[in-house]
Amino acid sequence: MKRWGTLLGLVLCMAVPAQADEALQKVFDCMQANLPPTLRVQRIELENTDRNGSSRTLSGKLYAMREKSGGAELLRATLRIDAPDYLAGASYLVRESKPGTEDEMYVFLPSVNRVRRVVGDAGYDSLLGTNFSYVDFKQIESGFGGAAGTLEAPQQIEQRPVYVVSFKAEPAAAGGYSAIRSWVDQKSCVVLKADFYDGTAVRKEFTAPAAALRQSGPYWYLAQAQMHDLHDGTTTQLRILDVSSSAELPTRLFDARLFHLGK
Repeated sequence: MKRWGTLLGLVLCMAVPAQADEALQKVFDCMQANLPPTLRVQRIELENTDRNGSSRTLSGKLYAMREKSGGAELLRATLRIDAPDYLAGASYLVRESKPGTEDEMYVFLPSVNRVRRVVGDAGYDSLLGTNFSYVDFKQIESGFGGAAGTLEAPQQIEQRPVYVVSFKAEPAAAGGYSAIRSWVDQKSCVVLKADFYDGTAVRKEFTAPAAALRQSGPYWYLAQAQMHDLHDGTTTQLRILDVSSSAELPTRLFDARLFHLGK
């Protein structure tokens, strides 16, 4: 995966290849403008429910920032879990890289007490038992590299006009999704729905009610959303609380050597 969007980005938007026609580029620009320079989520919850109805909830904090590098603004984000107790301290870091190079992803689990870099197909593994993979926690453009996005005819979700954007993976792309189709709210430029394809079938479906749209200053985000795995019959509910987009954040939160130590 090449481009990233914070977890807010999942709840938020998805990256578009650099080569885009003018109409699609306007959608992309609007999404990018909705990503704040810094982001602090004081409480994030991930409630996973299996096909038998049993559930468990992870909670923690999310930090993100955009860092200038070589004329580009690259995203960094850290998710730190504080509950349940047996996962307290588990942390995940994403560092967006320049186009043409792989993003850096790292995970720290207290049970093994070391930082591990997530590479290759391991990025598609479940993140701490949820329906989100490591890669899903990036803004999802998958292994679509230079693949061109397609802007389809506009639709409506809950009587709100939405852009419809689709991507197809390049034939040589390994792992990941074969295609992604997203429905982007025209007012907030936030994704309200996204389908992730395995071949011709939808494997995962990301959805959020329009009523979950919130603002932190000038920036829009979703206070809740869900990822449903149609193959496994499982659902992960994502809830985001207490968002701030103005606070300064210490850079050690996004350092691969230090992020797991917390703030």
